[in-house]
Parts: sequence; structure tokens; C-alpha cells
Amino acid sequence: MCVLPKVTQVLLANPRDAKKAQAAAAQMPMTLEKLFSQTIRATNSVVAGLIDHRLSEVEFTGVTDLPAAVQRSRVIVTATPATKPLIQADGVQPGTHLNAIGADMGGKQEPDAKLFQRAQAYTDDVPQASEVGEIQNPIKAGVIKPEQVAEIGNALLDPTLGRHDANAITIFDSTGIALQDLAAANLAFVRAKEQGVGTQVDL
Repeated sequence: MCVLPKVTQVLLANPRDAKKAQAAAAQMPMTLEKLFSQTIRATNSVVAGLIDHRLSEVEFTGVTDLPAAVQRSRVIVTATPATKPLIQADGVQPGTHLNAIGADMGGKQEPDAKLFQRAQAYTDDVPQASEVGEIQNPIKAGVIKPEQVAEIGNALLDPTLGRHDANAITIFDSTGIALQDLAAANLAFVRAKEQGVGTQVDL
């Protein structure tokens, strides 16, 4: 659904979730050259904690200038409880994908609502996201309508709902569904048994 010819930067807006950056670097199927972690003060300890010998070709860099990092990034991951926009619409470049996975609640707002004018939005559940997700603000502002937002499950089943232009901006507004959590947990359990890893505990 989200096809990017080359990933050069991933921005993680919350240093407390720095391990998400490491996981993203490990799982990206494309070339990843740099990865940014925005901190109040970019400390060596935060960056050092991300270094992994399995990711020797990835350069981890701490930055404090969030707008500049946004302009240089093509994959952005936000994981904050922000109620004021962290990601300004005019700083997001063509071809960028944004994962907004921060705390879900009324009033939350990580990307600027105006960004949705230029982007195709996806979410896991439109009614839920309309109340507590990132799409609540652009819907209230009349920037988009709920029917313009595609649910990720439908997009996975129907390729026509995905990205068709390398310059398109896409946003995934993740609010979380218990059924998806259970499915993911079951898959992890099955894979662990197949690979003989983990510890079995009788409850």
C-alpha cells in the first residue's frame, strides 16, 4: 500500500519510545540511511541506546530542530499525547508517510489538520478514530469527511485503495483495536512455538 523507492530518514517524535525507532530500522525493507530522534536536548545516551550491531549501516542521529527534521524525512512516526500540532503541514514533503500512533483521546493532535488536505488518510476504525484519533480535528474543521478516510483492513484487501503516486502523502491514524491486538499476539505466540523461543508458563 505504501511504496517508497528509498527511505532516507525516519523521525521519531518521542525519545521515550526510542526503541520504536530501532524496530523500524530493523524491519524496513528499503534502504535506511539516517534515523532521527527528537529530544529536548539531543543526548548521546539516547542515541547510544539505539545502536545495534545488526544495523551497522544505519546512522543514528539526535536532533532538536523538529521542523528541519520533518522536511528531511520521508517516514515520520509520532508517539506523543500532543494536543497541539507537532508536524506542520507546510513542512511535510511529497512522498512522505506519517504513522500517528500517539495517545488516543479527545483533543489529541500530532499532525496539523491542514495536512489532511494534501494527504490520503488511513485508520483502523473510522468511527473510533473520528472520536479519539488524529482525524477528529480535520473532520471537525471540515477539512475532510469520514468517508474520505480508508480503513487499513480494506486497503490491505483492495490494492486500489493504496498509494498510486510516489509523490503522494499518506497518513496512518492508529487508534488500536482489541481484535487486532489479539491477532498479533496469537501470531507472535505461534511463531515463537515454531522457532522454539520464549518461556512456557503454566497459569
